[in-house]
Amino acid sequence: MKSAVEKTLLILKPDAVQRGLVGRIIEEFETIGLKMLAAKMVMPDKKVIEGHYPGTKEWIEGMGHKTLASYKDAGLDVKEEMGTDDPYELGQFVYKRLIDYWQTGPVIVMVWEGPHAVQIARKVRGHTIPLLAETGTIHARYLYDSSPHSASRDRSVKTFIHASGEPKEAIEEIKYWFGTTEFKNYKREVDKLYL
Repeated sequence: MKSAVEKTLLILKPDAVQRGLVGRIIEEFETIGLKMLAAKMVMPDKKVIEGHYPGTKEWIEGMGHKTLASYKDAGLDVKEEMGTDDPYELGQFVYKRLIDYWQTGPVIVMVWEGPHAVQIARKVRGHTIPLLAETGTIHARYLYDSSPHSASRDRSVKTFIHASGEPKEAIEEIKYWFGTTEFKNYKREVDKLYL
């Protein structure tokens, strides 16, 4: 039987660092039993940020569709607000704003491990759009933001934690940010409960 223990990548974006939420966020993931294997603070340049995101036509359109859905949920006319309702054009706005957002300060890139780490980390973080995050999640407790709100301020949605979306993506993202680093394993008392 395949082990459910896996690694995931979490990135605390500039606003998490600027707001002094780093310790609280790390505590959340440690409290549920995930184990930090690596962490580093970096100031990524534009090319590094672009490399983190797929940037494909499908991905950009997907971001545009999310924007369309957010506007629809808010009862707003995206074309009136943003000048277009084309998913690809909207996605390009989002992509540019994401890159600008990530360049506003340092980020903390971390590798975490544990049973079902990818799924658990996403669940604890909450929905990507903080306004839609479930009660009790980190995004719901520490931030309000939405596509219409951020677009009206000509900026990206403040989603101060990135969490890998699936195990394959986690493997690729960990390799992208940490290369071939071998992570040191260590034992904790809590591991006896889960591992």
